[in-house]
Amino acid sequence: MTFNVTNLGEDYLRGVSGEYTLQDFPQAGKNVTVRWAEPHQNFVIAGADPVPASARAAAPFASSLANLESPQQGSFESGIGLIRGWVCQADTVEVQIDGGERRKVAYGTTRKDTIGVCGDDNNGFGYTFNWNALGTGTHTLRAFADDAEFANVPFSVTTLGVDYLQGASGEYPLSNFPQAGKNITLRWSEPHQNFVIVDYR
Repeated sequence: MTFNVTNLGEDYLRGVSGEYTLQDFPQAGKNVTVRWAEPHQNFVIAGADPVPASARAAAPFASSLANLESPQQGSFESGIGLIRGWVCQADTVEVQIDGGERRKVAYGTTRKDTIGVCGDDNNGFGYTFNWNALGTGTHTLRAFADDAEFANVPFSVTTLGVDYLQGASGEYPLSNFPQAGKNITLRWSEPHQNFVIVDYR
């Protein structure tokens, strides 16, 4: 199997921002707004017609031996994404959304960037999740390591009205991103339930 990758000239792009309105998606007369999300290294859907206002909440509690990287405090999530982070030592890592049941997440993947804090590198955790299933609005995710809470973050979700949008397509050029004079192109990706970067010039 072959696939295409488009990068923006760096392994991890930092310090840029951008928000764009994509017209006539997912159908004529409807618009979505996408916003650059550094933790995802991609754009996420931050608004759609119609979109209710959402509020922000207080900063999360975080332990120096555990870190929830996504979602982040006040972040926007859309499509199918990854709840991820790292914990130095635990038998079980779980997440809970909006007070629902706790879900055990995969834990123990290699994260060499945690050696300095943890003394080893088998600390990563991740859980693939369809944000659309939550519905548009503000939600809260709590993360636990061996029943001890190490993160409690509010985040916003924008959906396109369904859990899994089928049959839509669209490609949109965005000017002056990630800097003036540079341009990218986004294309709707049904498996991601989101837009992906397909060209950079």
